[in-house]
Amino acid sequence: MTELLDLTPRFRTFHAAAQGAEPERRWALWQDLYGVAAVPPTPQGQRLARELLDAAWDRYGKLPDDLSAQARRLHSQDAGAAARPSALLGAPVPSHRLVAYVGGFEDNAFAFSDPLPTVCLPVETAPEKAEVFLTHELAHLVHHALSGGAGGWTRTLGATIVQEGLATRVTDALHPGAPLAWRIGEAGWLAAWEVQRVHLLADALPRLSACDDATTLRFILPHPELTLERGAYALGWWLAGEWLAAGRTLAALARVPERELPALVQTWLAR
Repeated sequence: MTELLDLTPRFRTFHAAAQGAEPERRWALWQDLYGVAAVPPTPQGQRLARELLDAAWDRYGKLPDDLSAQARRLHSQDAGAAARPSALLGAPVPSHRLVAYVGGFEDNAFAFSDPLPTVCLPVETAPEKAEVFLTHELAHLVHHALSGGAGGWTRTLGATIVQEGLATRVTDALHPGAPLAWRIGEAGWLAAWEVQRVHLLADALPRLSACDDATTLRFILPHPELTLERGAYALGWWLAGEWLAAGRTLAALARVPERELPALVQTWLAR
């Protein structure tokens, strides 16, 4: 069962209030009246939210005045999408809240389970993309439940790697015809990480049990030395792919307790 939380009226309140405002005033209004973005809950995340707002501002005027239909469409898509990851992972998608919000036209959905299972999707995402993104985020909710993880922002790097690897491979299995960019990332991005693979593995190995913000951001945002972003996703994609190639299932990977995931990744990295 899915509860819909439609935040688009809150966005409209902000958008109306910010008409004609200078960028600094617009940012202050965003913080006071809206404050929703797919960014880390850190000071660096707030800087990213400001950048998204500034980049998207001129496009917001082209959105429909009433976005409730888009929110209801996402709610309907969520209800229809749950059966697929459930069947693959052998467990139901938990009852959850679907948050429909206006993002920054970057098509960035996210999910968490703390304090309650939640999937957040931007209403400007095209319906065919939303289907694929929903599979990824619903796989996260199932994984949180099966692995005993809290499903919050704070988790070890090892857990992040496996969580993203599982979700991307579930999405790949259930949407094999979707563009690679929707399933994991642009082909050029993945190829660039392949070139840096040895360096990324070596950088991650001593940090697998770390759960501080700096470590998480190092492998989600652009890497400070290797420059590419979302290193944890590339690591997870490779790990889960090799797990499958060894004849194991994603359902089995989903049931590895979260506390054991750093050791699981260490075994893979150090082989």
